Amino acid sequence: MYNILIVDDNKNNRMIVHLLLEDYKEENQAVHFEIDEAENGAIAVNMARDKRYDLIFMDIMMPELNGIDATAVIRKADAKVMIVAVSAIDDQQRQRDILSNGAEDYISKPINADIFYSRLSNYLSLIDARHRQKFNAEARNLFTKEVFNRKLIFMMINEEALSEFWEYYLLGEALRSEMLSDVVRGIYALCDLQRRRGTYGEVIVEESEKMRYFTITQIDALDNAEVNTIIQKNNITSGYKMAQGRITFSLVVTAAVSVVEPRMTVPVPTPKPVASPKPPVHEAVSTAAAFSTSKELQVFDYMEIDDLDEVELYLGKLSSLLLIVGSSDIELHEVEEICAYLAQIAKLLRTYNEAYRIAHALDELSLVIEQYMDTFRENSGALGPLANAFSNDLITWQRMIFHDGAPSVDFLDDTIIANAQMIGAMLAQDSSAEDTGDLDDIFDF
Repeated sequence: MYNILIVDDNKNNRMIVHLLLEDYKEENQAVHFEIDEAENGAIAVNMARDKRYDLIFMDIMMPELNGIDATAVIRKADAKVMIVAVSAIDDQQRQRDILSNGAEDYISKPINADIFYSRLSNYLSLIDARHRQKFNAEARNLFTKEVFNRKLIFMMINEEALSEFWEYYLLGEALRSEMLSDVVRGIYALCDLQRRRGTYGEVIVEESEKMRYFTITQIDALDNAEVNTIIQKNNITSGYKMAQGRITFSLVVTAAVSVVEPRMTVPVPTPKPVASPKPPVHEAVSTAAAFSTSKELQVFDYMEIDDLDEVELYLGKLSSLLLIVGSSDIELHEVEEICAYLAQIAKLLRTYNEAYRIAHALDELSLVIEQYMDTFRENSGALGPLANAFSNDLITWQRMIFHDGAPSVDFLDDTIIANAQMIGAMLAQDSSAEDTGDLDDIFDF
């Protein structure tokens, strides 16, 4: 059973979404929905306080409380609810605002039924993964036989599972422990190495108000030297034991804090737009040149030297390739290299909480370009200004964050993400215009 809330001040719009959900349910007999409706953001906020919703479809422009503010309030209280914005096609700025305040996707009006059904399936899969918890009456850690009431099991079968584990403990998790980020980073590295070796272990988390134990199964698939190297590389100094094909990390819970609030948009000066042959909706955003040097700057050192060296190497190669986007002679193998470098940079950044949003955007862009390689080549001229702005901001981000100094750790995050999404939007639009004339494929998972 999924609890779904439809928020829109227009009754007809609510009815359309409601009917689409009912049609989906008829085609998928195993799925059950309980659907509620709210006519504005204020009512939606009150309803979300009284009832736990799995999925909320949120209109943007509404009286009393708009969808952007309502999303921020609901997201602050519930880190797991899936909020999907529903907006007009030409409402790009408000779409960005609602996404930055906690919505995870948006669907354009008028709603395309086929795209809606496809995305709904993705949403439900994500919801299932987020709320999947398994309980066992037997302790699995190597420190104690005490059975705790709370036990979570993460099945590390693919990169999505690793990302889910990472997000749960470093982005939206309530109980904090000393050295938590080091342990989570180390577990991510160990499980990723297992996965690449063809072994799919579990991460079993047992916790009480005072203690937390992380256990990785099938650790014997890795050499002890490899395990010790990863532990040392991630500076894990908490207690751990390795036996019986398992390794357990022990952490003391230091405090209970409220759910992490959504990241606030970094205040930066008004960006100077880069000209684009496409309509204004695809205008490139570049804030690097407009940055004010009057702000206090700080160099950040959260990334390990070896990883930073690799990131800078791949960024240099990527930048060289992006500079030729816009020319008529870009080759297929060069587009393939762009995809590969985006994916490699994303993989390196993904293990650092401070750069996770950029990593996710680069990974998504890599997948879109890979899907539309021919479209990328055919529209290279139109993509040129966007690609150049995107390249400049990535290089500026790397230089200022790690070398020259930046006003905040998430400086240029929003700009890089916006330009990555706009490139993907242009590719999806050009590829689907002949069949649908719609922009709704932009945010397909």
